[in-house]
Amino acid sequence: MKTKQKITMLLSLILTILLISTGLSFAYFSANITGTETSTTIQASGGVMNIDYDGGENINTPNIFPSNEPFATKNFTLTGKSTTNDNMNYHIILVIEENTFTNNALQYKLISTNTDNNGAIAPSIVQSGIATGTQEIFLGDGTFESPVNNKLHSYNLKLYFPDTGKSQDEDQGKIFKAYIKVKEGEYDFPGYNEDKGVNHPVLFTGMTPIKWDENNKEINTTADDPDWYDYDEKRWANAKSADGSYWVWIPRYAYKITSGYHSSETGTIDVKFLKGSTNMTVGNTIIESAGYIPHEKDTSMHYFLHPAFQFVGEKTGFWMAKFEPTATEGLESGYTSGSCEPTDNVITKTVAIIPNSTSWRCINFSTAYKVSKKLSEKTEIYGWNKVEVDSHLINNIEWGVVAYLSKSQYGADGEVWNNAYKEFITGCSGPSVDSNRQSTCVEYNTPNGVKASTTYNIYGVYDMSSGSNEFVLGNINNFLGSSGFTIEQLSEISSVYINRYKVDAKYNYGDAIYETSSGSGVSSSWFADYSLFPSNSTSPFFRRGGNYTYKTIGGVFNYNATTGSADALNSFRPVLMPI
Repeated sequence: MKTKQKITMLLSLILTILLISTGLSFAYFSANITGTETSTTIQASGGVMNIDYDGGENINTPNIFPSNEPFATKNFTLTGKSTTNDNMNYHIILVIEENTFTNNALQYKLISTNTDNNGAIAPSIVQSGIATGTQEIFLGDGTFESPVNNKLHSYNLKLYFPDTGKSQDEDQGKIFKAYIKVKEGEYDFPGYNEDKGVNHPVLFTGMTPIKWDENNKEINTTADDPDWYDYDEKRWANAKSADGSYWVWIPRYAYKITSGYHSSETGTIDVKFLKGSTNMTVGNTIIESAGYIPHEKDTSMHYFLHPAFQFVGEKTGFWMAKFEPTATEGLESGYTSGSCEPTDNVITKTVAIIPNSTSWRCINFSTAYKVSKKLSEKTEIYGWNKVEVDSHLINNIEWGVVAYLSKSQYGADGEVWNNAYKEFITGCSGPSVDSNRQSTCVEYNTPNGVKASTTYNIYGVYDMSSGSNEFVLGNINNFLGSSGFTIEQLSEISSVYINRYKVDAKYNYGDAIYETSSGSGVSSSWFADYSLFPSNSTSPFFRRGGNYTYKTIGGVFNYNATTGSADALNSFRPVLMPI
């Protein structure tokens, strides 16, 4: 059966290539051309670096099919020549002009050789994934020590379409075009704040940075304020959109689960913040981004790029709603089962992310998805331009990236307290970590209130532990449940928005499910949180966090199955991704 599937896929790929004529190809390789330089020379600090591509500049690879052998290999060398005492620096970028393959379906590997033992070469790169979309991938910096006479740095770039052993039909008929760009000077990591050791937030039009004083009084500030954020001090960057909604910046990082991997025993997570849209760290830790296999090559053994930052290209970070949403027009539903009003299950109401407000519940999965998508279009309300932001319903991977940051050295690094208030007010806490069914809201800016945030201070994300169950866009087998989706609508949702699972494949790394639990059970996740993986067509979707009734089993690492129907206990949360 597997052989038949492979033959079918190969024939389909060949047919697709014949139809579109370009196939899968490196469209061209060239050096960056500036001034009077040619396509194979770079002028640098009084010297010249020559670039030679073995076998010419172009690579065309028709008839591509999944294989563990590279589908393309490119050798190129740089030759340094200078009579001055100035060193010659360069950096190498893989420019992806087009990639319609799914995230990490294609991978690359760089082998670097300091042929003549002069200066420093760009480090070799382990096999790494390529995100969907247009992007630039930084391959590394190199230096020739001057004076130098025709010394060589040699590079070998390999591209792969690995055979996963599973159906890869989703990647039939896809397109990939890329080229190498070599430029003078060291790479400057756009978006990276060297002083803070983290990527600077991407502010959309109309957003205002905010911070708080020692009494938790809110203060408007500016993007260049050095006191706006400090992740070393667990003060995550916060900003408000033009309507007053609160958002928290989640910067690009890699992580390693240093204890408690795939266990109900609460473990530890170490986070390495990454520079710009690269996988480079302070200290040059090796970061994996492909080839994850539980117990063979996984996050208990290696640092992996968190996959939430691969969203139509490599992202420097994204904005998480600070609280569960409310609706500015008001909500009519009650607090108990059977008290939902159909007037709340609509796309015409307006999302607001604010504290001390009733959480928007009684909304089904389909409506929550549509409402979240519409945020980016409502420019007159939120102030941003729709060309700069993608809004969408949070998915499992995006929930996981905030959960892991919270458990790391940059977050609470402890159990986030429950929102235990029984009337679903955003930002509330209880009198203790596992409180439930409380008649009083401990407000978000009080000493106990801040313990319900992911940082144990006012700078974190709230309502991730209890309060309302939160819909996250994860689904098994394209089952519909009672979500309100049609099969066509659910099937057409892009893989960047939804995490798809099979009943017999219960993991996507980074989602705070397999890695941080021993399996389904009452107290099988970290901090003894409840865990139940969807396993049937009735309840095929995920909800996270638990609700105010959950006591010890509610929490950031709680996951559960749901039908996706409108219910008084279920809410949702949008995120904002820079385009």
